[in-house]
Amino acid sequence: MGARIIVGSSNKKILKQLSHFLNENGYNVVGETTDGYDILRRIHTVYPDLCIMDFNMKGINGHDVSEVLVADNVCPIITIIGSSQLQYFTNLKHEPIFSLLIKPINKDSLINTIDLLVKTSRSITKLRKEVSTLKKKQEDKQIINQAKQLLLENNGLTEEEAHRKIQKLSMNKGISKRIVAIDIINKYK
Repeated sequence: MGARIIVGSSNKKILKQLSHFLNENGYNVVGETTDGYDILRRIHTVYPDLCIMDFNMKGINGHDVSEVLVADNVCPIITIIGSSQLQYFTNLKHEPIFSLLIKPINKDSLINTIDLLVKTSRSITKLRKEVSTLKKKQEDKQIINQAKQLLLENNGLTEEEAHRKIQKLSMNKGISKRIVAIDIINKYK
């Protein structure tokens, strides 16, 4: 199944044409709306893979919606604009999850932009998870090393003995070495 996309435009005819085009090309349109506030609500409810919207939306325009979505980092955004609206987007044009398409839209450019943004967004999400995992591992290592140091100083253990003690307590209690290390740190502080 293709990317899940929410579509927004104040023009209902364009909205239907765009949704139909996306469905024909293997994408899954999970929402359509003519209102900027409604698109924000839907995006924060459905969490689509992509949002495609027109600059001209009821309630709140495509620029303001784009700024909110980039700040919240919910999903990538394609905003469709007229060339006269380009100046509104100077602050967003370097964002990796944001793209502008100027009317009239070339269908191949739209498909390529969708695929690129979805792929980029997934890569960024994967990298953020990897960074988060590495940070947690590094924090765990620092906490365990701090606990080992306290065991060395207070119990006269070697580093290897301190490490084994933390491992053994972890296995015996069925808890992580990090929690054992935190208990040791709290005990000696």
